[in-house]
Amino acid sequence: MKIIPLINEITNTFNETFKNNLTPLNLESKIRNVGDTFTLKLYESFLNYFDENFKKSKERKKEFNIKETRQRTLITSIGLITINSTAYINKATKERYVPLRDILHLKPYQRLTNEAEYQLTKYAMEENMSQAASHALRNTQISRSTVSKKIKVLDGSIDEVITKSTCQPDILYIEMDEIHANLQKGGNRICPCAIVHEGYEEDFVKRKKLKNIRYFASSKLTYEELWEVIFDYVDKKYDIDKFKKIFVSGDGATGIKNYTNCFPNAKFVLDPFHYIKKHLKYIFKDDINLRNIADNYIRNDLLDDFKTLVNCQIEKYPEQEKYMKEHMNYIINNLDGIKNQLDEDYKVHYSMEGHVNQAFARYITSSPYGFSEQGLENKLKLLVYHANKHELTIEDYYNLKYGNNNYEEINIKINKLCNIKYDQRLSSNHSLEYKINASLPILDSPSENNRLKQLTSIRQEIYVI
Repeated sequence: MKIIPLINEITNTFNETFKNNLTPLNLESKIRNVGDTFTLKLYESFLNYFDENFKKSKERKKEFNIKETRQRTLITSIGLITINSTAYINKATKERYVPLRDILHLKPYQRLTNEAEYQLTKYAMEENMSQAASHALRNTQISRSTVSKKIKVLDGSIDEVITKSTCQPDILYIEMDEIHANLQKGGNRICPCAIVHEGYEEDFVKRKKLKNIRYFASSKLTYEELWEVIFDYVDKKYDIDKFKKIFVSGDGATGIKNYTNCFPNAKFVLDPFHYIKKHLKYIFKDDINLRNIADNYIRNDLLDDFKTLVNCQIEKYPEQEKYMKEHMNYIINNLDGIKNQLDEDYKVHYSMEGHVNQAFARYITSSPYGFSEQGLENKLKLLVYHANKHELTIEDYYNLKYGNNNYEEINIKINKLCNIKYDQRLSSNHSLEYKINASLPILDSPSENNRLKQLTSIRQEIYVI
């Protein structure tokens, strides 16, 4: 591939761009635009060179006949490019063959390059689909539905290595909750999610941070199946038998309390947020004194007194009798979980609500769009990777799209196909120095303009003998 004509072209583009209306306000945007133009031209030149080089090769002439050459427009991570793509017919099998499709690993009629899809996927790990559609690709916007379709087909997985902890903690915390998602076909999908951590990194700071936190979420797994996934992680990360205590906390839902098959010795803690804000507050409203009295009855097993107190509230609000009794029964059914809040080893108050909202709910529950079932699962998968601080590589993306270990196979195939040498030699009529003549920016004062001219003028070194 000859680079000199491309440099000549970018030199002319630079001169034309900087010839008129150059000011300090638009200087940076002009430089960026020239750079983008050069990058796209370089990409087009490379692919056109490959297409032409293959067409002239002895191997091609021996095995393939030319069928046609067409121009194709591709959406890349850096913008739109238009390239020549030659199709061939295999002399022996009569099958159609398009080498550029192999070198870029494109399917027929695929307009988005895999690198562009990779950038979209990375962006979708941190933002919603609409933001990814608008901002993931340079100089190009695509539709939200296109991003959703690309996310939907990611059926593979990433083999994350879980290293054994060098410092075995005494206490392990498992907090579980659920998020709700709207489906395209109608209805609502409940998705269990959880975090596992070792408590606070530092107890004395106001803004506390959890230590060695790990996120889990799925739209397809049941609570029981998610517990198995959590157990597998804990078993690889720690020595389970050496924990002094394992606390499981949540809102008391049946699925959350189905941890006993995986963690039979764990202690359940009903999270204080739901206990006080959702249940006690509904029954006793804003009367703090009654709430404190009810809490005292509950923790001291004075359940008859607690029920009497609730009945007094029902007399005040008879239209709420059904719901008050539901909250009362919920509290009684989670009596042990309420008492375990005061366990001397339970140092971390329930923080799952904030983590659920930050990592998942603002992308899933708050989305005005409905998800397909596979699209929802894949979106959650990406959000979990991001929450666990996994940096998505291009190899990860290929494994997600095509299945594990496909990246290596694709690389081997491309390396066999593509043996490109670059012609970087300068001909005798080209200089190693390219002069770009453009007017200087106009600054605010004559002194600043003079200073700029001095800085950009050719300096002569004076030697004193």
